[in-house]
Amino acid sequence: MSNKNLNNKESLNNKLVNIIVSILSIVIICAGIICVIEWRKRNDLIFIIVGFINILGILFNIYLFSRLKSKK
Repeated sequence: MSNKNLNNKESLNNKLVNIIVSILSIVIICAGIICVIEWRKRNDLIFIIVGFINILGILFNIYLFSRLKSKK
């Protein structure tokens, strides 16, 4: 493979990682807002616990994608 093709693939991978991290950031904000709204409506602590677990999962995925980007 030529060096130009490798640079194009790395550039495309970086763009994809940036898009995925941006989408996950939006999802984490929405999940937090929905979690708080549902907790207020139903006054049940389970919504906070589930929301916290979801947010931790999304943060872990963002970490993995960022790590993948830095390896290349």
